[in-house]
Amino acid sequence: MLPWTDLWRPRAASFEPTTSETPRLNATRTDGSHFNGVHMRLLLVRPPARNTIETEVPKAVEAENTSYPPLALMALATWLRAHTSHDVSILDAQLEQLEPAEITQRIQAFGAEVVGITTFTVQLVDVMDTVRAAQRAACVQHVVLGGPHCNDFPAEAHALPGVSAVVRGEGQRPLGALLDAWQAGQAPTGIPGVMVGPDDPVPEHVVLSNDLDAYPVPDRTLVDYRRYSGLLGTGGLFTTVVTSRGCPHQCTFCNTPRLKFHSASPDRICDELEACIALDIRDIYFVDDTFNVTNARVHKLCDEIIRRRIDLTWTVRMRVNGVDRSLIEKMKAAGCTRIQFGVEQGTDEGLQRLRKGVTIDEIEKAFELCRQLGVGTVAYFMIGTPTERTRLDVLRTIRYAIRLRPDFVMFNILTPFPGTRLFDEGMEEGVLQLEPWIAFMRDPRPDFRAQVWDQHFDRDELRELLAGAYRSFYWRPRFVVGQLRQLRDPRDLLRKAKAGLRLLTDR
Repeated sequence: MLPWTDLWRPRAASFEPTTSETPRLNATRTDGSHFNGVHMRLLLVRPPARNTIETEVPKAVEAENTSYPPLALMALATWLRAHTSHDVSILDAQLEQLEPAEITQRIQAFGAEVVGITTFTVQLVDVMDTVRAAQRAACVQHVVLGGPHCNDFPAEAHALPGVSAVVRGEGQRPLGALLDAWQAGQAPTGIPGVMVGPDDPVPEHVVLSNDLDAYPVPDRTLVDYRRYSGLLGTGGLFTTVVTSRGCPHQCTFCNTPRLKFHSASPDRICDELEACIALDIRDIYFVDDTFNVTNARVHKLCDEIIRRRIDLTWTVRMRVNGVDRSLIEKMKAAGCTRIQFGVEQGTDEGLQRLRKGVTIDEIEKAFELCRQLGVGTVAYFMIGTPTERTRLDVLRTIRYAIRLRPDFVMFNILTPFPGTRLFDEGMEEGVLQLEPWIAFMRDPRPDFRAQVWDQHFDRDELRELLAGAYRSFYWRPRFVVGQLRQLRDPRDLLRKAKAGLRLLTDR
């Protein structure tokens, strides 16, 4: 997804504003028009991850997500710096593990008049700590929220204390218009996708562009890009890239908006890859909702990578639907080293209940094909789903994961989120309740715990089964020996050992 949407963080470093202290008078926008020399100072902040609400995702998996760069904020800042006169900078408080008082100091040091905060529902406690940190900075006039939580729950986000405005959808043009209005001393009313003031109607539509090529390549120098890493990466400089938006599939556990699928052109994508190489970044994780919505798109992109002789390695998230030999061969030739597949369940009954739209046969053929062609695989599974009624059912899922023989596996306990079809089904069946979530959204508290599907197991039983699933897969002698044989760098051993220990010991 593009701006305001983001991915799901460590050491302290000095914060240097990434924008000039001097107003850009008489400068020219990329569209040929001229700045008027008037600007506001905007600091885009990714909140820390100190109080992420407890879900049933292993901490090692959460740590993996927190090591990714704030791609959405980089894309947003790049556009605003190119198309407006406003001074824009980024503060990644997750990366630096900042305390609220330190965030206030950084905001004050930059002299931010407006603070924009990327907002996820599971991070609302940290978001509110960041809002309060912004309010303590004397220079701040407005606080704006955007991101997935604002897309799904704009009214609840706007009602949070200290919030001046909410942006729903892509933030480039809405936020630019909002800053222009505030700078001119005008009431920012009628801006598509923006909610300002208690009497404003909730934006009916998420603001989205149908032309992804219209966005400039994100400027990764706006952050300390050398400090981000991927758990399963090569150990070199790493970043994430988005090449498309939307997912046409109907998985009941997923809250990805059901948008019409749009893709950037192969030329635009390869321009971004070449920009990464210019920074010596050669380890890429394509974080599209679904990379292989069509095989034709993937073939065209791989052809352009090969034609330009772009030398890097990359990982993708894909579905098993449509995976064939020619596709995997082409991807490997273009630098793909690993594919992450959402398997979720080991029975056709479980897959059908989650409306995955795939079969066990398709899953097994995809993994076997990758194995034959030497492309690594990661399998994602969920336990504690509605069709797992006994411990034996869960054990069958774990045994299936082992039999599938992926290189790595990630097990999560099913945690349905509001806005998903599965959550609605849970409410209808009396398993899940919306009221605790609404109370949390209105008054975020760190002791909130996301609900699990506890129709057949309680939370403690599921966590015990989760720990057993990781032990069963990663403590196998065959897996350990295989990993030792693949090691090329002692630092890689240390990194993966730490991640493995987190997977095996976190409860």
